[in-house]
Amino acid sequence: MAVLWPRQLPRSIRDDPRRSAEVRVYDRLAEVLDDSFHVFYSSPWLGTDRLGNEKDGECDFLIAHPDHGILAIEVKGGREISFDPQDGQWRSADHGGFVHKIKDPVEQARSAKHEILRRLNASPKWRRRFIHAAHGVVFPSAGSPLGDLGADRPARIFCCSRQFREAFGDWIAQRLKAGQRPDNCEPLGRDGIAALERLLAHPFTLSFRIGAALAEADTEFRVLEPSQYQILDIIADIPRALVRGGAGTGKTVVAIEEALRSAAAGRKTLLTCHSRPLASDLERKLKNVENLTVAGFHALCGRMSRKAGVLPPAGISESELYESALPNALYHAMEVQPGLRWDTIIVDEGQDFRDEWWIALDACLVPDGRIRVFMDSNQRVYESAGNGVRDLSVVPVRLSRNLRNTKNIHKAASVHYSGPDIIADGPDGLEVSWVSAESPEAKVEAAYRELRRLVFNEEVAPGDIAVLVNGSAAQASFLERSSGTSIPFTDAETMALEEVVVDTVRRFKGLERPAVILIVSGDEMDRRELAYVAFSRARAYLCVVSSAKEAKWLSERVADA
Repeated sequence: MAVLWPRQLPRSIRDDPRRSAEVRVYDRLAEVLDDSFHVFYSSPWLGTDRLGNEKDGECDFLIAHPDHGILAIEVKGGREISFDPQDGQWRSADHGGFVHKIKDPVEQARSAKHEILRRLNASPKWRRRFIHAAHGVVFPSAGSPLGDLGADRPARIFCCSRQFREAFGDWIAQRLKAGQRPDNCEPLGRDGIAALERLLAHPFTLSFRIGAALAEADTEFRVLEPSQYQILDIIADIPRALVRGGAGTGKTVVAIEEALRSAAAGRKTLLTCHSRPLASDLERKLKNVENLTVAGFHALCGRMSRKAGVLPPAGISESELYESALPNALYHAMEVQPGLRWDTIIVDEGQDFRDEWWIALDACLVPDGRIRVFMDSNQRVYESAGNGVRDLSVVPVRLSRNLRNTKNIHKAASVHYSGPDIIADGPDGLEVSWVSAESPEAKVEAAYRELRRLVFNEEVAPGDIAVLVNGSAAQASFLERSSGTSIPFTDAETMALEEVVVDTVRRFKGLERPAVILIVSGDEMDRRELAYVAFSRARAYLCVVSSAKEAKWLSERVADA
């Protein structure tokens, strides 16, 4: 396949009907040319006319070969292309029959060729010499001319629909005189390819930074997000509902929307979860909403028990306090003061709740109140979760579409998912990046370099990045290595909007960021949960730093138990 600049087209270009002909040519060039060819798409420049005034220029495609030289191509879409010599005007008829005036494609291709040659000859990185340079015009949907269209428009410079479909590579070879280079021409050479990359590929690097790709993906996700709310209409008449779905299916988004709708309807509403960082994030997003209480489960237990004057016993271990004493205190608080109860209770990340905690939560609900539990459907990680919630007589419904992760990230996380099918509706996105490092120190160093690359080279905002680790030791090592940088850091609980989150996978459960750098250390955490939870925290870019053995395990699908 040809070496393409850019390596892939963003969806914004592929979905633009005005670019459809160029997209077809881009894809055909990738098919018919081998990797000795370099193809530069939509190469822009700023030049000057003979009076010194600035003028914009662009070459739809520049094909370069170290032996054969260069070919500048102009592309025009439309099912019918015409030229009227009376007014010197070119026209294109689209598939709807509408006729549009277009610029002279031959002149555009010829001007692009001469401008590229001028800039190449001016490059200090290339020894000036006479090379073969040609130009051509591609009409991928129009029929071929019956003969030459003028002295400067011989039929051979045009590639039309049939030749485009059946012999595009041959036409390119003919225009470049492949194997028949004129005697007065020297090869473009590898130095010429390098000079063209410096001249023409640099703008693409700026245009298609990872930061731009994240912004593009975020725009598409925002369009998709409201489609998740239809589940709320489905469960509107169900008093007790259990909503299950895999990572990325929008459980938290839907839980927030349900909380807002319930509170707006005048219902006293509680939104709770187990994770303190997730609870803090929900509190920030839903601050000062009338009729709505947002609290982590154990914070809720302590707050309600103090209000009711029911305190947990003293002198017990921390694990006993959180596992049973605080939930029991919450249960008794509701018995002592029934007026503290809620009309609607919404539980996010319900798979984290112990079976006995559901009894306390059920006691927080008024008679005939509504409860909504959102829970992960991954049986490979949470196969025993939900046993206790079923005692609440909930009606199960399912979320089946991933509207948070790009298709590439969804595919990587799905290796560690077992449950009902989930369809990824987001954009394809960037490929998952795998960085190999064997020792803990090497992993931290590699992750630090990747973070600096994202922030300083790829224009990703620090607030769009999370660095996730397996445990507190790796977290401390990364922060120590990063102590001298100007990049600001935070943790999952504080979650400052303009700072890079550095925290453990467990504490980041239920949260997300556009870009995630994952440092894998298999001895600190169960890796199935690591892979499933950590991979799916990234919306659009995921970099996994691991040993070769860990990368093999994490990227290969394993049979279900």
